[in-house]
Amino acid sequence: MNFIGAVVHYSVDCVDESKTAENGREICSQYRPLVEKRIKRLLATPMNSASIVLFTSGNRSKNSFEEKLIQRVAWNDDQITNFMNNILLLEQYDKMAGLYLKLKYIYDKTDKQIAKKMKVTDRTLRTYKTRAYFQIAVWSNKVEYIYNKTFHFNID
Repeated sequence: MNFIGAVVHYSVDCVDESKTAENGREICSQYRPLVEKRIKRLLATPMNSASIVLFTSGNRSKNSFEEKLIQRVAWNDDQITNFMNNILLLEQYDKMAGLYLKLKYIYDKTDKQIAKKMKVTDRTLRTYKTRAYFQIAVWSNKVEYIYNKTFHFNID
C-alpha cells in the first residue's frame, strides 16, 4: 500500500503588532457610538439627591465635571462600561496612550485637537495611537499571531 500524507504543524512565532493594533482600532470605532449614546442619555437623566451626593464625592484632584460623568457612567456593569474602564486603567498604566483613547472615544476630539492638548506632534501621536489600539485589542482578546507552518510528509 502506497500512501502519501502531509501533516501541517502550526507554531506561534510572534504577535503581529500592526494587525493587532488594527483590530483595536476597529473595536474602538464599534464602541464609539455606544459610549456617545450612554453619555447623552446620562446627561438627559435627572439625578436624585442621593446620586448627586455620590456623584460629587470622591477624589478632589480630579473634580472636573467630565471626570465625574465618566465615573457615573462607570457604575453600570456591561461591555460599554468595561470598555470605558479599560481606557481609564490604560491611562494609569500608559498615560499618553490612555489619554489619547479617552480624548478620542469619550470626549470625541479630533486628532489635531488631541495632539494640541497632549502637546505632541502628529508623528508622536501616531506612536501613542498604535500602542493604545494594541492594548485595547489585547483587552478584547483580538491579538493576531504570525504562525510558522511546518510540513511533514509521510510516505508509507
